[in-house]
Formats: sequence, structure tokens, C-alpha cells
Amino acid sequence: MKQPMRRLMRHLIRHLIRHRMRHSCALLLIASALSGCVSDAGLHANVQPRKPSADALAQTAGPGTHGAWPAPDWVGRYRDSQLDELVAEALQNNPDLQVAKARVSAAQAQLEQFASLTGLTGTAVATVSKTRLPQPADVANVSVGGQQIPVQVFNDPTVSPAALIAGLSYQLDLWGRNAALSRGLLSSRDAARIDAEQVRLTLTVALVTLYCELDRAFAMQDILRQKQQAAERVDAVLRERSARGLDNAYDAADATLKQSRLAAQQALNDERITLTELQIGVMTGRGPERGLSLHRPQLAAAADAPMPAQLPVDLLGRRPDIVAARLRAEAALASVDVTRAQFYPDVNLVAFAGLTALTPAALFSRAAMTGSIGPAISLPVFDRTRLRAQLGGDYANVDATVSLYNKTVDEALGEVARQLTSLRTVDTLTNEQTRAVDAAARIVAIAEERHRRGIGMQKDVTLADLSLLDERAQQVDLQGRRRLLQVALVGALGGGFDERKVAGAPLSHYQTTFPSHARITDTHFD
Repeated sequence: MKQPMRRLMRHLIRHLIRHRMRHSCALLLIASALSGCVSDAGLHANVQPRKPSADALAQTAGPGTHGAWPAPDWVGRYRDSQLDELVAEALQNNPDLQVAKARVSAAQAQLEQFASLTGLTGTAVATVSKTRLPQPADVANVSVGGQQIPVQVFNDPTVSPAALIAGLSYQLDLWGRNAALSRGLLSSRDAARIDAEQVRLTLTVALVTLYCELDRAFAMQDILRQKQQAAERVDAVLRERSARGLDNAYDAADATLKQSRLAAQQALNDERITLTELQIGVMTGRGPERGLSLHRPQLAAAADAPMPAQLPVDLLGRRPDIVAARLRAEAALASVDVTRAQFYPDVNLVAFAGLTALTPAALFSRAAMTGSIGPAISLPVFDRTRLRAQLGGDYANVDATVSLYNKTVDEALGEVARQLTSLRTVDTLTNEQTRAVDAAARIVAIAEERHRRGIGMQKDVTLADLSLLDERAQQVDLQGRRRLLQVALVGALGGGFDERKVAGAPLSHYQTTFPSHARITDTHFD
């Protein structure tokens, strides 16, 4: 900054010599003002925003990733009207979302308040008061023809001064301070809007996850009831054989022990269902017992979709938390521009006009007219140390917000990679478990055939049924886990969020133009 100022000073001095002095006074004043500027040498940001490469998830996502991003109404693919109703209730009544919306309103109000204080502003003042003026002990003397004549200045020391003044002020904003402040406030407001979108996504994913957990608990309840019925049949057969002396009491006691364990599993699973229902009720914002009125979920199977193309790059605009972090970094950059603008002289145009008199009766006379117009210039001559320190703090804040942005990007990519890896593992386990269920079903068929031919016992058939139910329980658990991973992957991909389609005014981006009045006063929020 020092070199440009020196060149400008030399240019102004040459211009002053070439032209008449009276035409160069303004240039001399400008040169003197600019010489008071503060230098920002050595101050800069140290952290750069990170942009992932297009192949950052190539090994995890696999080849042929040309799918679509999740749709905004992705919950509807489960075709469960009860789930749709619960999500709508949560988005309407949940306190977390209400807090997020309130923060958007607060940020919007701050932006509008700032807009009302920039550009041309005016004020009007009307006053009238009763005042007693000090009365001197001696009177004023006037010399007339060499004679001193006493004159009483005020016959009555009590007066009623009145004034009617209107003033105007126009901020020229030569160095873009107000524009930078407006950009920062816009970015902060938009960050609050995107935070609300993140709350929507988190709330929706959490509610759908709980609903899927409830569905898995009900499926497990069916299997446990079937196992309890089969265990009771085994227990009855063993007791009868023990009573006839065909078996010892050991098998009958072992069957009773297994029944007790199954009863305990059923009690724990019933508790799991109730607790999940209560938690769902809390998330709807209508109280925990709202969940106790739910009927059993009827979720449709949701097929997997191929991963979107250019996933790592496009993810930056598909995750609300990433977009909000970027907007906060842009707000921090705008703060840097605000401080840098204070390095230069601040020039405003100020004018006032009105009427003022010592008595209300004389207020509207021609003699009571007063006024003034002219520039108001302030120089940062004595603020160099403070402004440099402030700019250093602003750059440190930029480093912090950009680092948080980079962390958010890394965590988002890691979350997608984890969900894809877990889904791949669950698919392998599910395939193996399907083979185990088929094998257990063949064993049941063999036991039934042996019993039909009279070469096997009913106890063997029932025990084979219990083994099959155990394998089906593992299969149900894996299927439920896979559905949960699908929901988590949708959340990791942004849940249908797209920064280009956010409700309300378009999101602000780091720019140098002053925003239009329509952008500043926009209050639409969906």
C-alpha cells in the first residue's frame, strides 16, 4: 500500500506545480488525507479453502457412478403415510427448528437495521425550553460621542429558546466499507438460513432412523413370539418323554431355561419398542405419548441408487453444513474488507437547515433561519496501531472459519465413505446369512420328512424350527441395519438439499457490488 501512495503523492505534487494554486487546493487536501492511510503490509490469511478432487472417493464409491442425488421428498419412497405425517409434525413443532427459524429472523432484522443506517439518512429535531440566562452585576456600556451610555442587554433574564432543525447525511462509501458490511451480514443471514436447512435434514434423518428401528423391533417381536411357541412345544414334548421315562430330566430343565431366556428377550424387545415410540413422540414436538398411538410401520423396500457423478465436487453444494461453513468464511472475509476500508479517509456529506430563536414567537421569522452544508472527513492518523491489530484479528478469524470449512468438507467425505463401506459389508453379510437361512430351511424339511416316515421325532422338527428362527432373526437384524445405513447415506449426501434451490432469496456469494434493496428486505423463509 505504501508504494501506490507515494506514486499518488508525486503525481499530485507535479499537478500542483503545473496548475494554479487555487485549483490545486482540493488535490493537496486529498494528498494529505491519503498520506494518513494505514499500511497492511505483512498481514494476510494463512489457510486456503480445500476443494476435493473429482476422484477423492473413487475407490469407495466404485466405478460407474452416474446416479442422481437424493430427491427432496426422499421420505416418500418408503410409502408409509404414518411416517409422512410424523415428519410433517416434527418440521412444524420441533423446538430445534423453531430456534433455527428465530435465528434467521434475527439475522434478517440486523441486516435491515444496517440498511436503514447507510446511504442517505435524515433526522428532524424540534425543541422548546425555558431557560434563565445569567444576569451580570454591571450593565454593558456603549460609547456615543465620547459619552458612556449604560445599556441593559436583557430586560428579562428568563427566555424560551426554540429550534426546528432538519438534517441530512450521505455516506459516500468511497472505499466500500458499507458494501463489505452488507456482504458480511448477507452471508451471516444466509448461513442462518442454511443452518435451518441442516436442522431440517438432521431432524428428518433422525426421525426416519427411529421409525426404521421401530420397524425392526416389531419384526424381531414376531420372530421371538414364534420362537416362544416353538420352545413351548419342545418343552411339552420333553416333559412328556421325561414323565414316561424315555428321557432324563436334564433335557426338560434345559428347555425350561431356554424359555426363560426367550421371555427375557421378549420383555427387552417390548421395552425397546416403547422407548422408540416415546422418542418419536418427543421429536414430533407433541409430547412423548404421541408415539404410543402409533401403529406398526408399513415401510416399503427402497432400492439402492447409483452414486451421483462428480460426487466429491458436487457434494460441496449438496450438504447444508458445508454451505453454511462456506458462508461464514465469506462473512469473515467481508470483515477483512470492512477493516481495510477504515485504513482510508472517511468522507461524508452533511447538511442541516432550520429555524432557531430565543423565543417561540420569533422562530418563524426570516432572521431565525440557519443552515450548513459541507463534507465531513475523518482520517485514521492516530488509529494505525488499532486498525492493524484489528485487521490481524480479522485475518485470524478468516483462518479459523476456513479451517472449520475444510474440517466440514473432510468430515462430509468421510461420512459418505463410511456409509458406503458399511453398506458393502452388510451386503456381504446379508448374502451369507441368506445362505444360512436356506440351509436351516432344508434341515427343517429333512426333519419333517424323517418324522413323516417315522424315523425321526417331533422334538427334532421343533428344534430345527428353532434353529431356523435364530437364522431368520439374524437376517432381520441385517436387513434392518441395511435400511438404517441407507437412511444415513441419504443424510450424508445432503438429503435432497441443493443450494441453488433454497427457498427465498438466492444465497449471497462473495462479491463487490452493493446488494439491491430487494435482497436486503427479503424475509421469505420456507
